[in-house]
Amino acid sequence: MFKTASLRLAILSAALVAAPAMAEDGNATSSPEVIDRHPGMNYEPTTPVTGADVRTRVNQYRVETADGAHRFGVRGRVMLDHARVQDPRKTTDDDRLDRGDIGRSGTIIRRARLGVLGLINHRWEWQLEVDFRDPVTYDIEEGDDIEGIRFANAYMAYLFDEGRLAVGYFKEPFSLESSTSSRRISFIERATPVDAYRPDRQPGIMYETLRPNYYAALGVFGTDISRRRDVNEGWSVAGRASFSPYTVENRDIWSHLGASVNHRRNSYVHEKSRGRDREYDSVRMRSRLGTRAIDARVIGRRDFSDVKYHNTFALEGAYGVGPFSLQGEYLLQDIRRDASARGFDGDPETDPLDLSNKGYYVQSSYFLTGERRNYRVFSGDFGQTRILNPVSQGGRGAVELLARYAYADHTDHHDERGEQEVDHYTLGLNWYPEDDIVLKFNAMYVDASTSSRDLAPGDTKDWGSMVYALRFQYEF
Repeated sequence: MFKTASLRLAILSAALVAAPAMAEDGNATSSPEVIDRHPGMNYEPTTPVTGADVRTRVNQYRVETADGAHRFGVRGRVMLDHARVQDPRKTTDDDRLDRGDIGRSGTIIRRARLGVLGLINHRWEWQLEVDFRDPVTYDIEEGDDIEGIRFANAYMAYLFDEGRLAVGYFKEPFSLESSTSSRRISFIERATPVDAYRPDRQPGIMYETLRPNYYAALGVFGTDISRRRDVNEGWSVAGRASFSPYTVENRDIWSHLGASVNHRRNSYVHEKSRGRDREYDSVRMRSRLGTRAIDARVIGRRDFSDVKYHNTFALEGAYGVGPFSLQGEYLLQDIRRDASARGFDGDPETDPLDLSNKGYYVQSSYFLTGERRNYRVFSGDFGQTRILNPVSQGGRGAVELLARYAYADHTDHHDERGEQEVDHYTLGLNWYPEDDIVLKFNAMYVDASTSSRDLAPGDTKDWGSMVYALRFQYEF
């Protein structure tokens, strides 16, 4: 698998290196002034805050007082996805007999969000955003998520001269790719290990800096347990820091280095029937095929049971010069299970208590039409790319070429022989007719294998297929 991965990665890199020769000379050296018009959403400030210059600008759908002290705005996003898989046979995740083969194609509304945000007396920032999804049947025993209408963000923050303190429901700070809004990521979905191991949105309190030369965030979070009143809530401590070690503004050169850590203590219920005081919740770590329009997993075949706590770490790096950028991360996760649960659904002699997952990805981007990714040192993520020649002004929009390789090495449940490996290759093409509209196409090859106690020692179940995905996305 690793030899095949190296060969395919070399092919992807060669294809991208050849891309600069295709750029139009008229736009290759252009450096548009980039202003993100959506601050305060998922913690995306517009400009570094210095001294007494504390402000928040909302998008075009807004009202405000004459002095700008009070503001109210509306925003939203819609992402419509279609995907097709070449080989619809069962993937390596299927251990339930009733699943059958996966669908060959599918179309879904991946995200449909509507939010309001505002500013009170220059200092108090607030946001309420909901996510509309197709409802599914909820089975608490199987751990299924409730879909339909649910919160994406609901918080209030106080703006200091050099940072902000937020309380409410929002994303835990972790990873460059996870911290970047879904509106700003290059590919249709985040890389496999980030998708599987990043923390979810939770209620909590967090302080983050708003400084021009670096970014740091530290927060304490609970667990959304509103649907299960018998559960003792878990908690986490999450931190992230990043800076730009090398930047040359007049040459459009930037760089990024960062690190994240997340420690989470799991939720539990009191349980006496099997000779123990606590029964910890299961933990779900999984990733699909690079699109949600096909309901199939390549890692996360079964949930981790009786997890007491887990630690997740990420190292981040990125570099950009003009229309070219390179980005990558390494993730490591350690899981500790409750010792009193050892052997309940496995051999007590071999049932492991300490588990680990890891993965990494490398991706690159090149704008054929001269644009550049909007890297923001002060928030450690990527903002909106300003299109040089939008279609509405007689132009052709922006065209971006992409390549990515992602790898994940995942422990299956707490099977002593359970291991899942995934090599995920993606070539992408994005077209931006306007700042707020993008059409994305991803051609992916997914190579997955798994071993388990159900197979003979040394045997694996393998699955590999091309997957094609398309997204139409707009925001307002």
